[in-house]
Amino acid sequence: MERPGFMPEPSSVQEMEPDRTSQSACGELQQLRELVYQQANALSEIKVKMVYMEKENTAQAGELVAVKSELERMKKQNAERPKVAFSAGLPAGQKGPFNTETALIYSKVISNVGGAYNPHTGVFTAPVRGAYYVRFTAAAYSSNNHNMGVNLYKNSQHLMHLGEYDKDGTARHVSGALVLELEAGDVVYLRLLANYALYDDTMLRNTFSGFLIFPS
Repeated sequence: MERPGFMPEPSSVQEMEPDRTSQSACGELQQLRELVYQQANALSEIKVKMVYMEKENTAQAGELVAVKSELERMKKQNAERPKVAFSAGLPAGQKGPFNTETALIYSKVISNVGGAYNPHTGVFTAPVRGAYYVRFTAAAYSSNNHNMGVNLYKNSQHLMHLGEYDKDGTARHVSGALVLELEAGDVVYLRLLANYALYDDTMLRNTFSGFLIFPS
């Protein structure tokens, strides 16, 4: 029989149970704190990245506006730039020989953008000051009794002679080109030397061409 007023001592298991529960709760709380801290850091990094991306997007948008502005400027400049280009050939048949140097009229017009070439006189007139590319070809056929070739002129200045003198067969061809700095109103043309002869058919063997590289 138990004595009156006697209370039994709690067992060791009962004493340890609250301590274990408290430790477990503290551990879970610590894990939650660490998780919140990690998420806060991640959120902070995301905010920093978003700010950087916003700045980068703003910079790219500014660059895009600048590129569009430059494109518009180039389009306007190109639209205002004069368009000059031509190619023409001699009509079929033999030209020459003549007793004096004679102007060559390339009346078979292939292109004449800007209308600066005159097919009635064989003269190209520069519409604006700039750099021009000028090219010509010359041909002769069964003309061993005559030299073949042409002279290129700028205004009254003789710039180039190109031709063949030897008897080397039935067909002969030459070609030449120059880049010329021309003032508005300068003229360029080709002439056939005295006692020289050229020949053409439907193959455009004798041509006179040019175009504006850029105005200046």
